[in-house]
Amino acid sequence: MDFEFLKNRYDFELQRKEQLTAALTLPVAVLSGLGGAIVAMARSFTYMGDLLTRVFLVALGLDLAAFFVCLVLLAFAYHRQRYRYLEHLARLEAWKDDYATSLQAQGFSTANLNTTIKEHLRDRIIDAADRNTDNNDARSEMLYWGRIALFAVLFFTAFAGVPYVFDQVRY
Repeated sequence: MDFEFLKNRYDFELQRKEQLTAALTLPVAVLSGLGGAIVAMARSFTYMGDLLTRVFLVALGLDLAAFFVCLVLLAFAYHRQRYRYLEHLARLEAWKDDYATSLQAQGFSTANLNTTIKEHLRDRIIDAADRNTDNNDARSEMLYWGRIALFAVLFFTAFAGVPYVFDQVRY
């Protein structure tokens, strides 16, 4: 694995981070809309205590459970952002200068200093890219399950909509 490949992989994982964050926008918007529909149905249902009310309450309970599961999964997908970044260039330069001074003070040659710096940076890139890959994989999985839960919310909202419509037509 050459240095350019490692740098490209590091950059790829940071781009993937941005894509995962952007991918949360639509599910959150849909969940917000469905949440509004759930609240509207719950507030305007007549609750007459009959079979229709019981069916609606079961559907509404399942809908609310799926809603909160989806909300938690999407929140985890957003907040699981523990990324590693490379050091600031000023810190790297200061480290290089300190290391060169230390080598010279001990009587060692600084001829291979750039190779040593490149190896240090290579190790940091590998460490950061691996951590960011693991982080992106975890976020991607949470986003996947969040979308599955979003479909459950959609299904249960539609299921609750059936007794709701009957109730609204009846009264």
